[in-house]
Amino acid sequence: MLAAGLLVPLAMPALAADAPELFDGRSVLREAHPEMAAFAKEARPVIAQANAALLAAERRKRGVSCARQTLVELRWRLNATADLAAARENLARLRAALADVEGRDANVLPQDAEGSYGTCDREWFLKLDDSGNELLDPSGWHGKIPPRFLDRVNTPASLVAYLERIIVSDLRKDGIDHRKELNAATGVLSRVVLRGGVAGYLAAPEFRTVFRSFLDLWQDPATGFFGEWYMEHGHVTKTADLSVTFHMARYTRGRIGHWPKLIDTLLAIKDRPYPQGWLDDDGMTNHNNYDVAELFSLGWPQMREDQRGAARAEIARMLDWALTHSISPDGEIAATGAAEPLGDMYYFATAFLDTIGYFDKRKRFWTDADFPQAESLRVALEAKARQIASDAPFAGATLARLAPRLAGEAGTLASWARRTSASQAWAPPSWAPAASSTSAASSWASSSWTPALGTRIVSGLLPVSALPMSGWMDARPLAAHDSVARRSQPPGLSHSEEPTP
Repeated sequence: MLAAGLLVPLAMPALAADAPELFDGRSVLREAHPEMAAFAKEARPVIAQANAALLAAERRKRGVSCARQTLVELRWRLNATADLAAARENLARLRAALADVEGRDANVLPQDAEGSYGTCDREWFLKLDDSGNELLDPSGWHGKIPPRFLDRVNTPASLVAYLERIIVSDLRKDGIDHRKELNAATGVLSRVVLRGGVAGYLAAPEFRTVFRSFLDLWQDPATGFFGEWYMEHGHVTKTADLSVTFHMARYTRGRIGHWPKLIDTLLAIKDRPYPQGWLDDDGMTNHNNYDVAELFSLGWPQMREDQRGAARAEIARMLDWALTHSISPDGEIAATGAAEPLGDMYYFATAFLDTIGYFDKRKRFWTDADFPQAESLRVALEAKARQIASDAPFAGATLARLAPRLAGEAGTLASWARRTSASQAWAPPSWAPAASSTSAASSWASSSWTPALGTRIVSGLLPVSALPMSGWMDARPLAAHDSVARRSQPPGLSHSEEPTP
């Protein structure tokens, strides 16, 4: 391996787990609602035009937030819903937003009547997702309108009820796949809750208690993964979702259970399609590689030696791809079929390199190798990142990842920003038991989280065993879906995630 300065082992260590069965929700939806598949073909040229026009505008530092929000919503409707009328209206809004791109420059949109920054969104979970930066600002909520859109989940009971409603999708009955909503909503709500709320919302200690109990029930002990559950012919199929699992592991700072099983599953799905694998339609992406690398990093203390050997080989392989196929020495990032916004492209490439310690040997948990070209690439990427509009999504997070970190810099703004966005050094979360001594704190930090499934009482609110999802804890996949042909999707339709850093 010339680019990374490493040699990938010729023989991979033998691992214990088989890959879980695949479940192709989109095929089920398209089979039940063929009219949406026909409409997707009609929308395809507009999506291709939007991908090209918005990326070009972003390279000129133009603000395209409204068009981006509208495009993300359209992708979701085509991939995950059967509401043809709503999809047609969404396509019309996208055409109008594209015509408006040249005349407007507004990365930061005004708040809507409920205080969200998803002004051009029509769905609540998209408004939540597009308000994530403001909700998670460490200096507090700065909007003139309070985040009243959180009212619907602002009691422990309503939060649990909402999460339970979207964790299970009955595609044939309801015509909607809640998987993206689950990923986006839990990605924001988990951090707001575990950080103690925002602007008086989701702030009571009971929110943390019920959310932790929800996580205990949600994580599949058979795979270690989190993901959407699908009702099909009276049976529940649990999926092993890379992105959802990354979010829950990262935002709890690794305080989840079943790490050895999770890593076995993670390695077993490496050649599978996203989100139940590592690969997009055109192969590797920095986005998915970052998710994988972060899971390796978080799970490293609890991994077996055979797992660590396999992880070393996979990180080396991903790094070789990044440096030979994705990131040029002058800092240019090659676009993929996922058609990510410019800020996303730079963030995920940078986040992958930062997570594996490419720029900082102290973070190099998986190897002792040196990367002599790392500093020159860091400087090149930083120069390119500074050309992105400063208020564009991911712009600040990318620069924080790329900021040089010297010994003794721990108190600087750049150091703090990177710790905030990357969750580097583990620290006991706010819901951890209070430690009365240094040794107690050390014991807490080194212990593994061992959930007591189905037995915890949620602060007098309701017994966890009474939650509807608790009855499906042992549900296993109904049937293998590996034989389902994976349909080739046009660019921009298949991987339409817009996660937060």
